[in-house]
Amino acid sequence: MPEYNPLNERLKKQYEDTLLHENYREERTADAVWKAINLFENFTGRKDFTTFDMEQAKAFKRWLIKQQNAKGELLSLSTVRSTLKILRDFFCWVAIHPKYIRKVDGRAAAYLRLSNNAERAGRATKELPAPTMGEVHKVLETMPNVTAIEKRDRAIIAFMALTGVRDAALISLKMKDVDRANMEVWQDPKHVKTKNRKAISTFFMPFDPLWQDIVMDWLDYTEQEGFLPNNPLFPKLELKSNPTTLQFEVTGLSREHWANATPVRQIFREAFTRAGLPYYNPHSFRKLLAHWALENCTQMEFKAISQNIGHEHAGTTYNAYAVMPDHKRRSVIRAIGTGKTDISHVPDTIMMAEMQRRMQR
Repeated sequence: MPEYNPLNERLKKQYEDTLLHENYREERTADAVWKAINLFENFTGRKDFTTFDMEQAKAFKRWLIKQQNAKGELLSLSTVRSTLKILRDFFCWVAIHPKYIRKVDGRAAAYLRLSNNAERAGRATKELPAPTMGEVHKVLETMPNVTAIEKRDRAIIAFMALTGVRDAALISLKMKDVDRANMEVWQDPKHVKTKNRKAISTFFMPFDPLWQDIVMDWLDYTEQEGFLPNNPLFPKLELKSNPTTLQFEVTGLSREHWANATPVRQIFREAFTRAGLPYYNPHSFRKLLAHWALENCTQMEFKAISQNIGHEHAGTTYNAYAVMPDHKRRSVIRAIGTGKTDISHVPDTIMMAEMQRRMQR
């Protein structure tokens, strides 16, 4: 099998340019596309994309469903579904390419799809739990707070509970983005990696005084250490080579941003383990805030919290994050008809929107 096909490589590069510069996708999206297309090429022996037809599409789908991952398990339906979707989009694009519009059967792209039942199963996700306010408080109380790194780690968890920011946004925030006087965070999309690059103004949420105290202590510490406005709010570690051991050693905190949020998730994992609790990822804190708001807030308060975590519509918060965990749903259902169920705090507009959505099905 040839190492590469010149025709295919040219088309792949043109498609990448289309994704990045016409469709405005991120580079990581383009990387996932390349991976899926390369998998298809491996299956065909790097035949020209112009040979794509219905039989090739069906054969690839049958082959893909039987493939295994690194653990020796069959690929998940979600992986198969996403791979087929990437290739379906790609061949639809090839089919209307000015040079290949008469050479590729665009109808064959529709064959790169699972059955309706398999598609639904591939989209299904299990609801992940969220911590309680008490569990977050326990975690923060058990975290050490002596070294600069320990102060940073503790402040990260408190900050995410206080604001509900996404972990990608957290690692790209700068010191200047926090307004201490107004207890506000400006998620500037020019440099903060918010979802869909939305501009978000987030105010500290006064659920637990400990959260705010920890964050304020961190801001005091960074000011004393001479952090500048453009320095990261939560910097990565500073590593220096030890000439004796010829290994890199941690010497403190740098003035650089993390490249990704993996270290943040590790900080969460270690902190919850230390407190004797199951691991909750950073994103679960957004669910924590939504669950609390659902049970305790008025319509206006719920809307404020929804906007605070970056949602334009309260219904997004309600449907995406305020899904009841099983134990709560069990208690609510068992209370039906007993007069103990309290719906006084449920936002009226959200209830009406949900009823209309169900009637339109």
